Amino acid sequence: MDSALVSATLQGALLSMTSNVMAQVISSYKHDTPFSLSLAPIIKFAAFSIISNPPNIVWQNYLEGLYPTSVQALPAKTESPKSNPALSKQATSYTNVMIKFALDQTFGAVVNTLMFLVYMGYMNSSPTGKNNPLNSIVNEIQEKFYPMIMGGMKLWPVFSIVSFLWIPVEKRVVAGCMVGVVWGIYLSLLVE
Repeated sequence: MDSALVSATLQGALLSMTSNVMAQVISSYKHDTPFSLSLAPIIKFAAFSIISNPPNIVWQNYLEGLYPTSVQALPAKTESPKSNPALSKQATSYTNVMIKFALDQTFGAVVNTLMFLVYMGYMNSSPTGKNNPLNSIVNEIQEKFYPMIMGGMKLWPVFSIVSFLWIPVEKRVVAGCMVGVVWGIYLSLLVE
């Protein structure tokens, strides 16, 4: 396995754990109850991060491979047509950035949201009774999909544009995990 993938995944898991601890502190304060650290949700969020970060890293690399932010700039009219292509300048392709943005904020957002809800639905289910895994997953999706997508629209589009324009592809998921600490607090409070 690629060491950069492992490193980014572990960093993401650590940040996910941090966001869950912070959510527990906020929840305790909000409900005016004594703080008591619960390890189960921390482990759930860390495990989800370990499961979800590798596909997200692959997704970001795939988007960048198809629609690179930096492309070879067209030569200026004053340059000789026989100029060395190795010395050519790079330019930002705003078209590619917008294509990546559109794909990430539609397909990527839906897949990530569903992946989270299926995981949490399964983890919060009981093997017997009314809360079996399938019912739990369906309930999670029905109750939380739309609010999560709408909540995500307040945060992820801005990060997505910044990410595609200025953050190197190999650092995007970890940068997303840093921003995701805030998002993780929201998710932790949503599923409590």
